[in-house]
Amino acid sequence: MAALIFLSHIHEETILAQTIQKAIEVEFSGFVEVFVSSDGKTIPAGANFLKRIEDGLINCVGAIYLISPISVKRNWINFELGAVWIRNSVSVKVGGPEIPTIPICHSGITPGTLPMPLKNLSAIQANTSSQLELVFKSIQTAVGGKGTLKTDFDTLAQNVILFEKQYTLGDNLMKLFNSINVNNAQINQVINQCKILPKGTSLKIPLGMKDQSLIKDLQSLAGTGLNGHLIVNQTSSGMGFGTGSAITGGDVEITISRDLIVDFEQFLNQKIK
Repeated sequence: MAALIFLSHIHEETILAQTIQKAIEVEFSGFVEVFVSSDGKTIPAGANFLKRIEDGLINCVGAIYLISPISVKRNWINFELGAVWIRNSVSVKVGGPEIPTIPICHSGITPGTLPMPLKNLSAIQANTSSQLELVFKSIQTAVGGKGTLKTDFDTLAQNVILFEKQYTLGDNLMKLFNSINVNNAQINQVINQCKILPKGTSLKIPLGMKDQSLIKDLQSLAGTGLNGHLIVNQTSSGMGFGTGSAITGGDVEITISRDLIVDFEQFLNQKIK
């Protein structure tokens, strides 16, 4: 019977979870099964979801947790991590095997910035090949395996980086366009304009009169999710008229990185079809 590794993640990070799941199962070829609740097979349709989760937490020989600035705030991640953490403490206390509990940091959070008590665990950085290798070695030890690992950790780290790029920048780029109600034709126009600009330059887009609450949202996006890629400039302030009512705000102009738009051309085209 294959040893079970519990992989805890939030729904938004399913692609990364399944990428790591596949890499582990290929590496240990039948000796290890990775519990991923969103893969469609670990918890089949009609199964008791909570019972399957409980069984996975009880029967796993190790657990890894995908930790991002989003997932670290979710109750399920912390619940699942705590369950295995306690199992490991009890097992070690009675002379049993150690059950590795490994946070895998990605998409903007690092081991050094983890909140307590997560900071006490041996977390790794997902986009670094040498640290991914440490995770696989921990799994190898947990299942009693030996020998040289065959996984190409440089390629796996690059796959993580691609996910992070889309998960953070790509999704925030779409959040920007959705917030200013840009339609498909207008996004394509922005893409085409950026493609003729020199690398390293930016495109200025006048948005006209916008509500003050939207301006604050845009400024927040420029300071966090699109930091370094977006500048929001309010050129005037006052009162204007929107659909059926007056609005308090001002004229706004955004400056967006040309390279960001071009890099995400395919992503944007997929999203706007």
